[in-house]
Amino acid sequence: MSTQTLINGFASDAVSYGNRGLHYGDGVFRTLLAHEGEILYCEDHLAKLGEDCAALGLAMPPAEALLADTQQLLSARSRAVVKWLVTRCAGRRGYAPPGPQSDRIVHVDEAPVYPARLWERGVVARFAQLRLAIQPRLAGLKHLNRLEQVLAAAELQDGVDELLMCDALGHLVGGTRTNLFWVADEVLYTPRIQRCGVAGVMRRRILRLAAELGIAVQEVEASADALWSVEEGFICNALIGLWPLRRVENRDWRSPGAVTQALALALAHPRLN
Repeated sequence: MSTQTLINGFASDAVSYGNRGLHYGDGVFRTLLAHEGEILYCEDHLAKLGEDCAALGLAMPPAEALLADTQQLLSARSRAVVKWLVTRCAGRRGYAPPGPQSDRIVHVDEAPVYPARLWERGVVARFAQLRLAIQPRLAGLKHLNRLEQVLAAAELQDGVDELLMCDALGHLVGGTRTNLFWVADEVLYTPRIQRCGVAGVMRRRILRLAAELGIAVQEVEASADALWSVEEGFICNALIGLWPLRRVENRDWRSPGAVTQALALALAHPRLN
């Protein structure tokens, strides 16, 4: 399957030199999975895109336009990754934003294929040496400034599936591309996203599912040491669903745990294998 892109509804693979997303990372994005012709968690993605646009003072593209562009690119494809990007329109030179006007970019690519073991047995994770900078104004947003994740991902070594990240104060945040959950004393925990990090659509969905299943949930500030005594854990995003934690550094779990299994069953997310 060839990659395809629409910019403001027109086929193009090139953005203008003045694009503020290119210059300053002035924009936001969502990464979605299309499966059997359906955009998974579409309403959640639209809601989060709107929230993130509002936080940066960007005009949210009409949902109808985003969906029409997406369906045009998907055509008869049964499975694909869709990326929605919203960038601030070009203006005068300099950092100052010219206004809320935005460009929409919709891109479709082949879905990745991962080993079945990541769902069945779980992932091997380590901690990234790089720490996330603290900026409460941007906490939770999936903005276009991803240099911290780029640098952290460069630390990834063979045999390691994901790197977990802490903030500059040593608090757990999540993975380079995932949110993090763990279970201790029958309570489901996840890092509070208030100083940095991305509050992903799958994280939001897991929190809702846990409430529906009667699982107690707490959003907390915790150091990396908190993981050494937990009963089970998993990472998640909108592409993979959830992957159990099998090992973090030298700590091993019998994976997946009961809570992880219950949430995975309720989620019923398709496997990319």
